[in-house]
Amino acid sequence: MFFKLLKEIPQMFAIAAIIWFFVWVVFNKNSKKKNQSFFAKHSSTIVVVVLALVLTITDIWVFVSYIPTHYKKNPTEVPAISTNELLNDSTVVDTSYHTVLDNNKKDTSKQIKTTIVPIAEKVLITNKASIRFYSHGSAEDIEATNATVAASFNETSGQLKFTGLIRGFIFENEMMQEHFNDKDYMNSEAFPKTSFKGTIQNINSIDFSKDGNTKVTAEGSLLIHGVTKNITAQGTLTITGGKPTLKSVFKIKRADFGINTDEIAEELEITVISDFK
Repeated sequence: MFFKLLKEIPQMFAIAAIIWFFVWVVFNKNSKKKNQSFFAKHSSTIVVVVLALVLTITDIWVFVSYIPTHYKKNPTEVPAISTNELLNDSTVVDTSYHTVLDNNKKDTSKQIKTTIVPIAEKVLITNKASIRFYSHGSAEDIEATNATVAASFNETSGQLKFTGLIRGFIFENEMMQEHFNDKDYMNSEAFPKTSFKGTIQNINSIDFSKDGNTKVTAEGSLLIHGVTKNITAQGTLTITGGKPTLKSVFKIKRADFGINTDEIAEELEITVISDFK
């Protein structure tokens, strides 16, 4: 944040220079008046100086106090992770097997031959899932959303995966976002991704042919800041027209993932939403 502010200081001095240039113009003009006392000649100069002081203080406040927390909306767009990158460590389609009875043998003993036939499981993929984190702090609340998260969901096995770039989290101001990626915060250069790999435990109880909401429990490993922790998260799986939407809200402790900055609360609220429509 400090270095970002340094970039704006020349603008602060430029505005101050313009303000005091007009003071000099007024002073120089009044100085040319003759046969008048100093205070008589410079009564308007005094007014202009007072006004310039107020404007200069405002100028300094804007660049030192206002900009760090109310900087311009961040226009940066982070590209979504490709589905190939999402699945680079797993197969796109898993296979399971079932037994088919073949009674067409001519064997008079009526022996039954079993044939193993692979069944392709249904794997849904999107790169428009979202992860939001929220921190309630004593000084201010901090929140950011990454809406370019890649996700895959196996309707048969319940296997679930989310992968997102740390730089994909968008804040309301650019300066805060840059600080979020710094080495003393999330260090996105060294730890560029966050991910979750797990399984929905009660997947067999879900009927994907019927619309409705089902409470689900996902267990798996969560990777943040280079640290992997096993977690259990409660959520809701909503079926609409045969298409699922997953949503989960859970909390984590930043210290568990080696995030030591005191600028955010010790406990963070994480919201994950993935719409596979």
